[in-house]
Amino acid sequence: MSASIPAPPPKSSPPRAAEPSPPARAPQVRRKRRRLSFANLLYIYRSRLRSRNVLVQDAFAILGIAVGVGLLFASQVASTSLTHSVQKLSAQLVGNTQYQLDARGPAGVSEHLLSEVRRIPGVKLALPVLDEPAQVIGPNGQTQSVDLIGTDPRFADFGGSLLRRFSAKQLAAQRAIALPLPIANALGVGALQTMTLQVGAKVVPTLLGTTLGAEDIGSLVNSPVALAPVGYAQQLTSMTDRITRIFVQVAHGRNNEVRDGLNRLASVAHVNVEPADWDAKLFSVASLPENQGETLFSIISATVGFLLAANAMLITVPRRRRLLNHLRHQGATHRISLQLLLFDAAILGVIACALGLALGDLLSISVFHQTAGYLSFAFPVGSARIVSWQCVAEAIAAGMAAACAGVLLPLRDTFLPAAWKGALGHRWLVIGRAVLGVAAFTCTTVILLVHPAGSNLGNITLVIALLCVLPFLFDAVIIGFDRLQPTFNRPSPRVALIQLRAPKTRIRSLAIIATAAVACFGVVSIQGAQRNLQRGLDASASSRDSGADIWVTPRGESNVLATTPFSDPGGRAVLARVPGVKSISEYRGSFLTWGDRRLWVLGPPPSSGQLIPPSEIASGNATLADARLREGGWAVLSSELAAEHHLHIGEAFTLPSAVPTRLRVAALSTNLGWPPGAVTVNATDYAAAWGSGEPSGYEIDTAAGAQPTAVRRAVQRALGPNSGLLVETRAERDQRQFAVARQGLLRLEQIRVLVLIAAMFAIAGALGSLIWQRRMYVARLRSLGFKRPVLRHWLLWEGAILLGVGCSTGALFGVYGQLLMSHALASVTGFPMSFNVEALVALWTFALVSAGAVVVVSLAGYLMVRVQPRAARSAT
Repeated sequence: MSASIPAPPPKSSPPRAAEPSPPARAPQVRRKRRRLSFANLLYIYRSRLRSRNVLVQDAFAILGIAVGVGLLFASQVASTSLTHSVQKLSAQLVGNTQYQLDARGPAGVSEHLLSEVRRIPGVKLALPVLDEPAQVIGPNGQTQSVDLIGTDPRFADFGGSLLRRFSAKQLAAQRAIALPLPIANALGVGALQTMTLQVGAKVVPTLLGTTLGAEDIGSLVNSPVALAPVGYAQQLTSMTDRITRIFVQVAHGRNNEVRDGLNRLASVAHVNVEPADWDAKLFSVASLPENQGETLFSIISATVGFLLAANAMLITVPRRRRLLNHLRHQGATHRISLQLLLFDAAILGVIACALGLALGDLLSISVFHQTAGYLSFAFPVGSARIVSWQCVAEAIAAGMAAACAGVLLPLRDTFLPAAWKGALGHRWLVIGRAVLGVAAFTCTTVILLVHPAGSNLGNITLVIALLCVLPFLFDAVIIGFDRLQPTFNRPSPRVALIQLRAPKTRIRSLAIIATAAVACFGVVSIQGAQRNLQRGLDASASSRDSGADIWVTPRGESNVLATTPFSDPGGRAVLARVPGVKSISEYRGSFLTWGDRRLWVLGPPPSSGQLIPPSEIASGNATLADARLREGGWAVLSSELAAEHHLHIGEAFTLPSAVPTRLRVAALSTNLGWPPGAVTVNATDYAAAWGSGEPSGYEIDTAAGAQPTAVRRAVQRALGPNSGLLVETRAERDQRQFAVARQGLLRLEQIRVLVLIAAMFAIAGALGSLIWQRRMYVARLRSLGFKRPVLRHWLLWEGAILLGVGCSTGALFGVYGQLLMSHALASVTGFPMSFNVEALVALWTFALVSAGAVVVVSLAGYLMVRVQPRAARSAT
């Protein structure tokens, strides 16, 4: 080809005549003027928007900020909705009460304790409550886990609005329950219709007396609760003369006197004295690890979105500089220039935040469902979507900060003193970037080894190191690409090399590389950490269930952890006679409130194949711990719980159970997937500590040669069709626990998918904007005789190099980010974790993002090379 390849035009942008500067009739800026009026600011801004280039570039910037704001807002709404739903339910229960006496076990306490509380001087009112997990079953078999709340309607008026609604006289003496309207509709049952209630293994018919709508209980209409008179609730649960809580209202000025009296009574009755709204505090502690993990993921996902804005802002830097120079010739000061830029940032930020909030609201409704997962086993968590002003404020603050940083930081040298500009030469900037990159990577490594919980800072420093190394890698790739030119001997790679080497386009090229790198880094880090967490939880559940071939527990998703005791007189003897059953043991477990933690207490039988999985031991000897548990008098505590109470292996402590029991620490474990922590004792010690021999499950070992599936069917037949017990093989129970664990990780999976989508948008927007800026240069090449295939190949070469450097570097740093985030999740949440290096995730992400970007380049290049050569002649 004889046509010579022209050098790129300055700044590789359309000729200056293509962009209108503020018209001559624009208000003159005199030197004595210190600031511009709003009308002048608006006039200058509208003049800029007359250029189609400015509109396109600002649109990309707005899109990037909106994506970041939307992801951050949606994830925060989903997280806070869980906590606020529990807080609202707690507030509607406790009303004007100040204290509660809370039983330490599912068996509750004697109702006679209520009269003793009422005799304490200063007690104005005392409200009995029976609170038990249950399943409501509709006529067609639909089930819903609820929290059955029984109270005395005669005294409900001083409680919250939820209880006041149930104080109707016609319900006080009736044997009926009340349900929120959405739950009743889902079950297909209406008021005064018969339905079924299951508590433990007991299944009984009941009457739906009334339904509660939004006009009755507001946003709690989506809370999973069922209300009944306390006497009827006692009959349904077979807890005659037993209650689980007493809410206390104090007379004015008698608070200290009542508190002291309650503490004295609690020490004798072995119950907990807590603030009336203590459940909200317990849930905030329980949900904190999951919220921290989601916040960590959300920060990275928002960063990916903001990078699109940063890239679009970098492309607009030359235009903003020309505008500032134009105003300075008219006498504008630095203050006026800063005022103009801040006005520009405010316009972009306001529009982007509005779009981002709308996008986030849509995501929170359609994608980020506030699923409580396994936390709903111990807390009545509703599905209401609650948007707090803090969520809105955080999202807007992040969006406005991104807009201001995107406008001001690229132009920081415009406001630097002349002496500083001379000192900050190219050589010193290169050295400073190298030192900063090494220091940032070193900081990340120190955080990983010493303080993994500081993962937010570690991820920031790792991204800084990534951004610092990109210019060096880019230069190295260009040098290598230049040496390969004789091998290619084609005009398209030569044009690509000219464009990549052009100093005026370097910032844009680095912006695209940075966008691709951080996008891949975010996807690889999040997906790798999420898979490691999933593997750890699955392995923990599988190892816990490995102690038996068949499990028998009450039905219902809320009892996956086997925490609901049941009465089954003679049932064990019947099951022991089933053919294929070698042995049957009683498993016990429940939840226990200790301080501000609602702990999961596991009581496997001493004969179980495995009392504590060795993989769950965080500190101590697994074999010795297992032997001590079988012996009795020992317990395994989760590490966070032991640290909170300053307990060490071998040390004695008193477990605050229904019957306080002295135990010793056999070993320290993970939290077994339950965020507040776990305590493991053997079933015999559990029965003594809770004063009850009722099991919460049966562990069955099959005889040699018997098929677990066949034995399971035989056991289910022996229980009968009306039994509330569910029979599962170990594999079936594993799958059910895996599904529950995935519910808790659902939002992390959703964030990972949205990060991938945001990454694709970021790269597509960056490449599309870059190619759009080249259209006049493409027209010039067309006028010199370059064919369309050559120009398409040039764009492909350039895009492949930019994406190759960015995606590959981001994927490599993302592998390191996997380890950082995995250790951070293990440290922050206490969950069992697998620490695998997910190299396949990095390769898959690199291939997927690159393939998507190549499609964008190909399509945009195909459209761009169709520009007519006369466009260049008309522009000149």
